[in-house]
Amino acid sequence: MSLFGSLALVLLAGGVPIFFVLGLTALAVVIMADLPLVLLAHRFYSGLNSFTLMAIPFFILAGLLMDAGGLSRRIVDFSMALIGWVTGSLLMVAIVAATALAAMSGSGSADTAAVSAVLQPELRKRGYNVDFAAALISVAGTLAQIIPPSLMLVLIGVINNQSIGALFLAGILPGLLVLPGLFFIAYRHAIKGGPQYRASEAFDLGRLGRTFVAATPAFGLAVIIMGGILGGIFTPTEASGVAVGYALFVGAFIYRELTWKRLHKAFVQASAFTAGILILVAAASTFNWLIANAGVPEQVEQWFATNITNVFAFLLIVNLLLMGLGMVMESLAIILLLSPILLPIALSYGLHPVHFSVVVVFNCAIGMVTPPLGGAVFVAATIAQRPFLSVVRHVFKPWVWMTIVLLIITFIPEITLILPRMAGYID
Repeated sequence: MSLFGSLALVLLAGGVPIFFVLGLTALAVVIMADLPLVLLAHRFYSGLNSFTLMAIPFFILAGLLMDAGGLSRRIVDFSMALIGWVTGSLLMVAIVAATALAAMSGSGSADTAAVSAVLQPELRKRGYNVDFAAALISVAGTLAQIIPPSLMLVLIGVINNQSIGALFLAGILPGLLVLPGLFFIAYRHAIKGGPQYRASEAFDLGRLGRTFVAATPAFGLAVIIMGGILGGIFTPTEASGVAVGYALFVGAFIYRELTWKRLHKAFVQASAFTAGILILVAAASTFNWLIANAGVPEQVEQWFATNITNVFAFLLIVNLLLMGLGMVMESLAIILLLSPILLPIALSYGLHPVHFSVVVVFNCAIGMVTPPLGGAVFVAATIAQRPFLSVVRHVFKPWVWMTIVLLIITFIPEITLILPRMAGYID
């Protein structure tokens, strides 16, 4: 098996897409073991034969429909009325809007793109540092990976047979803990940035009321998703389907911005995103099955049991490993490949699976803004029409704060477990 592990590493180092790395390695194992090739097709199908996985394409489509139907813009408008009168208002608005969208779409890249597209013209008009703003928006956008309905939480729950509802609740407080640090970093930058960051308008209660009324149908999406799940009205998968129907209705009949052209574009984009995610899920499922049959998880668990006896040392090693991999690997690949191996080991140390899963996902969120890959930073830089290197150098301070929050939730498990326990999902 070490030979095939070496093959996978060589392919990764050569820049081969992760799907082909996993698929070619699995194919090599099957051929060398003289197994029937139909086994690959069977494992691919089995990896996707999950009702819960249907939540992924529906939540992706719901997020795209929010943007196409005008829901995202109304949320940004309300955020502007709410805090547009403070110093560095647009930066604060970006954080608030990204957090609000995170509670509806579940996709970090989609949130980053939506907030960037709406705010970039005004950022340039007011003379803000566009590079810093793009970096801050990218970090705020990653909260969608932690705050429900996070696609990453859905995925890690499906792969490891965990309650999606418990994971959703467990991600709320860690996600919200990031906000104070981002607000402070934005305010410090605005104070030092010059007169263009000073508030250009006074607080207007009337405007706040009008934008809130206009945004109420958009906010209703988050209420329906979380209220329906926590109230036992429907499962997370059913909630994703309801979210699509609600976004369609609001965009087409309330805001009346969802044209046939925009609808077609949203469906095409959702199909492309879904295909990219699910084909990776299928390949990773096959690869994981092969390494499980080879006894790799047991060997890794035995190594930890022999060499690492302290649970805090284990958690520190896992965080360092995941943060390092996040620099060069996609979040989906990390979750698909490593969570089935690491979770049983975490259980052997007495850790709660819900807590450990949130720690893994939080690491993946940090990886989205960590160079050289930094997918969320790349999206924000592209929409801002700025060089990637010019934007990514401003990520350091928000990255440090997210790392501090990671350590807090890693070593204080109750932060992640209190809400699922109060709701009765866990004991």
